[in-house]
Amino acid sequence: MREFDILKECASNLKELSKDTSISGRECYMTESTEQVIDFDKVKTRYLNSLELSEENASSVDGIICKDDDVIFIEFKNGNMRNEKRKVKDKIRDSLLIFGDITGMGIAHMREYGTFILVYNEDKNPLTDQEKRARRDGESSPSLVKIARYFSDKAEEEFIRFDLERFKKLYFKKVYTYSKERFERYISNIT
Repeated sequence: MREFDILKECASNLKELSKDTSISGRECYMTESTEQVIDFDKVKTRYLNSLELSEENASSVDGIICKDDDVIFIEFKNGNMRNEKRKVKDKIRDSLLIFGDITGMGIAHMREYGTFILVYNEDKNPLTDQEKRARRDGESSPSLVKIARYFSDKAEEEFIRFDLERFKKLYFKKVYTYSKERFERYISNIT
């Protein structure tokens, strides 16, 4: 991937991007990975300010990893996703538009090389009854959920939560919804 100044100037790492201080004002992190990434919230702010617009005019994912042609959009959500689904979808849309305008890489490129990952707090987002039926878990037992995930991993089939499966093939080649623990495994395999 070509270098773009605005992206280079907004470098950070995953641990910093995953920081959440909304719980009692204390810091907690959704990952310990120090993998270098682009702080896309900063990119969005600079991009919009360069157009003489407020950063409130768009939303953005937390970070982006660019490796060769591959582009990975990452959003961290430590709270309950019940009221956040629409916001996440808006972040995806706005981020794709901003990234495409900056780089010239449009939706066709993202469908071939793009990945979206939502990292969520599993404790605050247990499987819904509908998700259990879809997964054929039948019970909410954590051990059964782990067994089901093990077999879906072996089948190379991803269980996508929070109505984000529609973005696979529409905008991205791959879409993942990972708990913090599963994200740690994923990120350690790509670094």
